[in-house]
Amino acid sequence: MAEVAYVRSPLKGVDLGSHPFPLEKYEILERLLREELHVPPERFHPAEAIEDEDLARIHTPRYLDDLAHVRETWATLSSELPVTAPIIEGFRRVAGASATAVRLALHEGVGFCIGGGFHHAFPDHAEGFCYFHDMAIAVEKLRAEEGVERVLFVDADLHQGNGTAVIYAEDPDTFTYSIHQERNYPVKQRSDFDRGLDDGTGDEAYLSILQGDLEEIDSRFPSPDLVCYVAGVDPHRDDALGGLALSTEGLQRRDEMVLDRYVAMGIPVAVFLAGGYVRGGEGTARLHLGTARAAEQAVAAV
Repeated sequence: MAEVAYVRSPLKGVDLGSHPFPLEKYEILERLLREELHVPPERFHPAEAIEDEDLARIHTPRYLDDLAHVRETWATLSSELPVTAPIIEGFRRVAGASATAVRLALHEGVGFCIGGGFHHAFPDHAEGFCYFHDMAIAVEKLRAEEGVERVLFVDADLHQGNGTAVIYAEDPDTFTYSIHQERNYPVKQRSDFDRGLDDGTGDEAYLSILQGDLEEIDSRFPSPDLVCYVAGVDPHRDDALGGLALSTEGLQRRDEMVLDRYVAMGIPVAVFLAGGYVRGGEGTARLHLGTARAAEQAVAAV
């Protein structure tokens, strides 16, 4: 019987200083999962270790050397994070959490990373709040270790998954889909399927477009072995960095649409939280809780 298996965030205690990314949301979310969804302790898992060879499948030797030596170079300063050893190490550990989420998805049905989704990192440099492309590192690790082949990225973060698009541009076994606000960060790359939305797009238009896009993806890339769902909550109308207009209910319906679809098909799904900047960690964590609720409901319905 399938279940949702959660991976604890390895970013507890990492200090970003005065920064808009609310790291406290991960600890709050874990508490909400226990208290409100009554997730038992045995369904929470620690992040596995990530090795240098895992990073090297995605990132270039020069960039990894800059990170290892905490150098302030073009490649590291392209990030909007401080260049410090504790922060770099913390985000390296996130790749291990994402690998565990993918592994759990393959064995349990849904692997839910309390974190992850840093989709702006490129092979040779950082971007946004992303030093390592944790999801690509995870996917390639599990391809090497467990024989995963066809992988679908469904990226519903407000911002295009530009790093994902570049990493998998020439890979016929990986399909990248991004539904995002068109006139917002970042500079756009070419995914296999991009859906750039107008400013202010709300629930009904968004959900209608997403429904049609998922049906098209089924015809263009049928029967993936794994779905990586990038479930950023920054399309919410109150998001500090966003310009879309989804309600809390609309986000919940989005998550249900994606998760119900693939769980019902029996396809393993790895969930990554990506962005969310509703002011205050509690508010953002509660939006992420909606994604977990949708995952639990999808599994229960099978």
